[in-house]
Amino acid sequence: MASDIALKKVLRLVPTVPTLLWPDGSITQHGQAPPSNELVKSRVIPRPVDDVPALQSFWDTSTLTSTFDLVENGDCNLANIEDGFETLDGEQSDSNHSLMHCEACFATHKPGFCSLALPSSLQVMARQDRELFAHFSSAVAPVMVVLDGKFNGYRNLILPLAYEDELVKGAVSVVSMYHLAPERPEMQFHADVGLQLIIRQLLQRTSQSEKALDLSAWTTIVVLLVGETITGGSNLPLLFKILQHLSTANSNSGQESVMHSFLHEQTRMMTLFAQPLLGESAGTTTLRTPLEAYFDFISNAAIFHPGLATQIGVFKSAICQACNIYLRRATQNPEQSESSAALDTLKELCEGIHPNTPGHHTLVWVYFVAAAESVSLGHRDFFTMRLQEVYSRTRFHNIPTALSALQKLWKVQSERRWTEVLPEIMPVFII
Repeated sequence: MASDIALKKVLRLVPTVPTLLWPDGSITQHGQAPPSNELVKSRVIPRPVDDVPALQSFWDTSTLTSTFDLVENGDCNLANIEDGFETLDGEQSDSNHSLMHCEACFATHKPGFCSLALPSSLQVMARQDRELFAHFSSAVAPVMVVLDGKFNGYRNLILPLAYEDELVKGAVSVVSMYHLAPERPEMQFHADVGLQLIIRQLLQRTSQSEKALDLSAWTTIVVLLVGETITGGSNLPLLFKILQHLSTANSNSGQESVMHSFLHEQTRMMTLFAQPLLGESAGTTTLRTPLEAYFDFISNAAIFHPGLATQIGVFKSAICQACNIYLRRATQNPEQSESSAALDTLKELCEGIHPNTPGHHTLVWVYFVAAAESVSLGHRDFFTMRLQEVYSRTRFHNIPTALSALQKLWKVQSERRWTEVLPEIMPVFII
């Protein structure tokens, strides 16, 4: 009885995915309320930078022994990483239920922290910090790589750095709090305050040229951009500009490490998907570059998962097709009916990908581009349904935001290029 009452309270607070209006005036079936076990959580949007009147630090300074040195000194390998993970109560984690591949926790979206593994050296952290780190590892990190497995840079590189670096720790904590906030609203305020503080610190540090060579800041901005996908917020233009600055500075520094390689990979991935969202000029310049220059994030997945190379190849092909659809609209602006064949080809390719296929979340940008280009009911229905299927697993609120933006893009299709209008309608990170 108590659980039924609690569920009713949640139902009153939780909106559905935006209702979609089709060209014939009908309302999509997807606008109906989803089953109770597939509730769409309310959007979590961080306040603009100047909205928080008093900034405060939410995290205590830590003077703990670094584990990140293992990676930087080259003493860290996958076996060492995996062996060092234990459960929160100090017992060795079960090999089939570890943070290295926590599909069960990822699928159930538990609001509390995963009762699984964290590096044993993190056990001395405060309980809330452990909770936020564990949630980042089990619910956020798996979505930010194509395939989660024995190595995931967000888990195996960024979390150890966050353990010793207060700026990175703050970013990880903020991102976890935003992901938890729909179920734990008390975290919203702390996440807002933390985000504003971190952005101001980053702006201060990047304004000084000698501080530009800053691995901590570069990692932090990558994590904050991950947070933009979770909140569906509008800080993409500012954060991406900081990312470009830090990436360029650190690339010219001559430094190289496992962390540098991972950050370069993630920066190229974010560049590929962000530039078309920020403007046609930047988008066409980026997508005219040989795409392999941006594909480390997906090519490396095939190295770690050779048995899934064919599946990964399908993902790559879908991304390439979506890039061509964007470029053709931005540069040639063909009659809308002329896009039908390209959308049919992409739809046929994606129909072979089951929604529960590992790595399916990689195609969010693809589905959004295809939906924006779509005119027919069949195409719009298919690609928006695919977006909702990804959202049912990730709960990243950039997807409901994208679905709302599609309504506005479709309204102006006959008058303006959607690639031109996109930055005005939705400065939101769709990846």
